[in-house]
Amino acid sequence: MSFPVSVPTRNANRPLVLLFDIGGVCVVSPFQAILDYESGKGIPLGYINWTISQTNPTGAWQKLERGELVCDRQFYDEWKKDLQDESRWRTYYERSLREQRNEKGSIAPGEAAGGVPPVPDIDTESLHNEMMTIARALDPNMGPALKKLRQYADKSGGKLILGALSNTSIFPPDHKLYEKRTSYGKASKSLDGIFDVFISSAHVGMRKPAEDIYQYAVVRLHEFVKTYGFGDGVKTEDIVFLDDIGTNLKTAKKLGMRTIKVTLGSVGAAVKELENVTGLELSGGEERAKL
Repeated sequence: MSFPVSVPTRNANRPLVLLFDIGGVCVVSPFQAILDYESGKGIPLGYINWTISQTNPTGAWQKLERGELVCDRQFYDEWKKDLQDESRWRTYYERSLREQRNEKGSIAPGEAAGGVPPVPDIDTESLHNEMMTIARALDPNMGPALKKLRQYADKSGGKLILGALSNTSIFPPDHKLYEKRTSYGKASKSLDGIFDVFISSAHVGMRKPAEDIYQYAVVRLHEFVKTYGFGDGVKTEDIVFLDDIGTNLKTAKKLGMRTIKVTLGSVGAAVKELENVTGLELSGGEERAKL
C-alpha cells in the first residue's frame, strides 16, 4: 500500500536519525508471551523478566543476545537453570507475597517456609518459541508508521535515516523458526527494506544496555551518511531512539540521544510522539504543519 508523502524542509528540531528497537516497538512484544505464560502457570507476574535482569551479564539470556549461544538445547537448558534457581525464586515469591498483602519489611520465617511453593517447572523451549513467534507480526500501530517513514526517507535526500538497534537471537538452520531470508535473528521478514542500518546484538557480540553497542550504532550510521553523501555524518544528538525497556533508554540518554519510551499496550502513544518530532501524520494522511 502506498502512502501520500510530502517532503518537509529539515530544521534543527527534526532528528536526522530515528533509531528503533524491534521487539515491543516495531513488532508485537515478546514479553506479552511471558506474561501469558506466567498467568497460565500461576507464576507471579514479572518473575521471568526479573530473573533475566538478575542474571545479567552472565546469564543464558544475555549470552543468547550477544551471540554466545544460539536457540538450541544448550540455551534452553541454561535458561531453565537460571529460572529455577531456588534462592532467586524464594526472593521474588516472598516479595510478590508482601506486595499482594501490602506489607512492609520481612515475612515471618514460618510464614515464608509454608507460603513459598516449589520452583516452577518452566518449559523454556516452548516459551521462547512462542515469544519469537508472536514477535514476527508487525505492531498494528507502528507498522503503518514505519512504512510511511520509509517512503518519506526515500524522498528526503538523506534528511531522514532509519536505523534499528535490537537485542536479537540467532536460530540455527535446523530450528523450526529459522528464516533463511532474515539474517538478523528474530526480526520479522515484514521489516525487510525498512531500515538503512540494522544492528543486531547477536551478530555483533554486544547488547543493550551496554554503551559499546550504542557507540557502534553511531559509527555505522555515520558511515552510512558519509558513504551516500547525505551530509557530514551522525552525532548522538542527531538521533531519536525508541525502546520499550527503561534501562536501554537510560544509556541512550546518557550518550546524548533523545528518547521515546514505548509502553506495552500503548504503542499508539509512541507513534503520536514520532508525529511530534517528525512533523508527519504517521497514522495516515498528509504531512503536519512544519515544526
